[in-house]
This record gives sequence, C-alpha cells and structure tokens, in this order.
Amino acid sequence: MGFWAGYWSSLKSRDIEEPIDVWVHRPLAYLIARAAFPTPISPNFITLVSILFGIATGVCFLWPFAYHVQLGGVFLFWSAVWDCADGQLARMRGTASTFGRMLDGVADLVVSICGMGGAVVLMLQDYHDPWWYGVIVVVLGLLTIYTGSSHTATYDMYKNVFLRMTKPGYQEAEDWSAAKARHDADPPTGWVGRLAWYLYLFYLKEQRSRLVSFDPELANFSQFPPYSEELAARYRELALPMMRLWRGWFGFGSLVFAVSLFCWFDAVAVYIVLRLVGLNAFYFLYMRPRQRRLTRQLIELGVLPARAEAA
Repeated sequence: MGFWAGYWSSLKSRDIEEPIDVWVHRPLAYLIARAAFPTPISPNFITLVSILFGIATGVCFLWPFAYHVQLGGVFLFWSAVWDCADGQLARMRGTASTFGRMLDGVADLVVSICGMGGAVVLMLQDYHDPWWYGVIVVVLGLLTIYTGSSHTATYDMYKNVFLRMTKPGYQEAEDWSAAKARHDADPPTGWVGRLAWYLYLFYLKEQRSRLVSFDPELANFSQFPPYSEELAARYRELALPMMRLWRGWFGFGSLVFAVSLFCWFDAVAVYIVLRLVGLNAFYFLYMRPRQRRLTRQLIELGVLPARAEAA
C-alpha cells in the first residue's frame, strides 16, 4: 500500500479530524506508526512516549536556560505527533481498545498540565512585580486552562456524536453511567489501570455537566437511535458545517500546535490573551447559540432524540 493510501486509511474520518492534525501532526505520526507496525511496539508504548515529551515540555518551561521556551515548544509539538501515532497504529492493526483510549486521555491530561500550566509559569516569571501582577497572571492562566478544557471537551463530545450518528458500529461514545457499569463489572488492577479509569470517569462526568449548560437539549448517548443510513445522511448534511468549525478551532491538536508556535517566538503571554478573549468570545457568543439551534433542529426533524432528564 502506498504512503498516502495507507495514511488516509489510518484516520478515523476526515469529517471530524482537525486540519492541523490531518496536514501536520498525523503525516509525521503515520511515519512512526508505519515503522512500528511490524515490530512488537504497542500503541500504549507510543502513548507513554507522548507523555514523556509532555513532561520534557514542562521541564523546559520551568528550568530557564538558553532557548528553553523554544525547546519546550518543540517537545510539545512532538508530544502531539506521538499522541496521534498511537491511535493510528491501533487502527492499522485493528487493536483499538478501551484501555488504550483511557491511557490516551491520561496523556492528554499530562500534556495539558505541562503545556498550559508551564505557560502560566512562564508568564509569572515575566510578570510578578508588583505582586498583584502575579495574581492577575495566575487568575488569567487558570481561566484559560479551564475554558480551554471546555473547548476541547465540547469538540470531543460533538465529534463522538457525529461518529455515533454517521459511522456504523462506532463504540467509543459512551455516557458516564455506561462506563461506570463497565468499571464495576470488571474493576481495574494496578495503579495505572485505576488511575486511567478514575480520570476517564471524572472526564465523562465533567464533560456532561459542562455540556448540559452549553447545549441543554442534547441527549445522552444511551438515548440515541440505532445506526441507519437515512439518519446518517441527514445528520451529516445538517451537522457537518458546525463540525468544520469545531474541528478547525477547538480541538486538542489545535491547542497544542498554537502553544508550540507561540513558544517559538517566546510569545506565550500573547497566545494566552488571544485564547482567553478572542476564542472564548467566539465559543460563547457564536458557537453556543448556533449549536443549540442545530440541536433543536435535529430533534424537531426526528434525527436526534429529545433529551430525557431521567436518562
């Protein structure tokens, strides 16, 4: 199989993939996955490498030396590449697993803490005198981290909704209650498994609580209808324009690439302000009302179910 044919087959769906991933991160990740394919290297090992790159990012941000910010940005960029490679390798081998997805979530959390948390520390090093400058920096940084996590969680939710409605047999979309039932039926062993499960369940609960306020009429996955070609075609027709906006602006890959880019110019503070002010204005003032109208339209047309409070 040629490079590009193999590459396109390693993706989930062009409809939901972030452009920065499709054209930057994932081609490099495919080289890693393709090299690892005939070896015993597992997708979970590749995830651990991604975590190591994330930790190296944090070390560079905290340990001042010549060009430490730029080097941290390079490490952050490669953490995103390796983060893409684990899923591509799993799809190439047909070995995608729930635990692998949970471990991937742990990797995203570590990289977020090291990347965004480190960015706040960088700002604090530059703006800490007088003391109230430092207070403002910490508050703005925490707000950026919180709203940034909302952005990526919202994109992740609508990505899973899109795949659940348009891809037959898609199994990765689940509610907290379904995940908790799986956890209780087969409790994890070992600290890595317990940590991955804890973070996964926490993420699902937090994601749903934020989505309830963002898009109150969106139903739980357990209420969704079985896959049908007719519903899939109708849903894709109506939801794809919004998905293009979600994937273009609010994904984890876009976040990591932007931080990496601004690190190269030693301008992390500029990015924090742009994201906190500009992207949040776009998220709350444009995306939220438009998404609510779309969800309501899909319910009225019978494409999506109405949300049942008891579910």
